[in-house]
Amino acid sequence: MARSPHKPTEQTIAEVAALKSFGVPLDEIAVYLGIDRKTLSKHYSQQIKTAQLKANANVAKFLFGAASGKSIKDGASHADCIRAAMFWAKTRMGWRENEPVEDAVIEENVIQIVRATKAENATAAN
Repeated sequence: MARSPHKPTEQTIAEVAALKSFGVPLDEIAVYLGIDRKTLSKHYSQQIKTAQLKANANVAKFLFGAASGKSIKDGASHADCIRAAMFWAKTRMGWRENEPVEDAVIEENVIQIVRATKAENATAAN
């Protein structure tokens, strides 16, 4: 007995968009809907193409608001914004954390950086 042709509904369209934006593989979305992968691609190609992009855009908007400090007016803490800015700098700007500098002298002794040990700090405080 042949199955009746699949007809997308507002609900299945929304479900496909949501599942795809959450990163659920297409094969699993097809199983969820009870259709095969070809039918999924045929009827939901627009949702498949755009759902992940829209989700990423929403996250980027949220992250940018936090990283730029704009979210403070909406109740985000300063610490949250700092963390978002650090994440943004590392992932979008290519910044990275460096290993601590133990002893470094820049050419011509213009700047000298010396990390004092805890013992030296304790001695200096006395």
